[in-house]
Parts: sequence; C-alpha cells; structure tokens
Amino acid sequence: MKIKRSEIYAHVKSYEGTTCMDGFLGFIDSPVRDLRVIRMPNQRIRLKYIDQHNNIQRVDVGADEDEVIEFP
Repeated sequence: MKIKRSEIYAHVKSYEGTTCMDGFLGFIDSPVRDLRVIRMPNQRIRLKYIDQHNNIQRVDVGADEDEVIEFP
C-alpha cells in the first residue's frame, strides 16, 4: 500500500493518549506483528514491526514528510 509518511504519523498521533486501540492497524493491508511505536527526537516516530516474512522492519515518519512509501 502506498501512503505518505505524514499520513502514517497523523494516524499514530490520533491514538496518542487513548486506551482503546480498536482499528489502529485497520489501514494496513499486510499481516504484521509485534508492532512497536517509538518516539524519536524532533517530533518523529519510528514504527518497528515484524513483517509476513519474519523480517524486522523500521519506518521513521514525521508530520511534515510528503514522501510516499510502500507500507508495510
């Protein structure tokens, strides 16, 4: 699925402070597991997960990043 880094960032931030994570992974069209959200300096977020081929993947995103990436 192609998506802008800033859209991933906005989606993750929309769940900040909530205890109900229903639908958090709903926009992902591939199976992932062990997803971790890591805060980084300069208001960036790192998503670290294991993909369907058992590879560890990392995606760094920020609010003002318009680059379109393949995720996951």
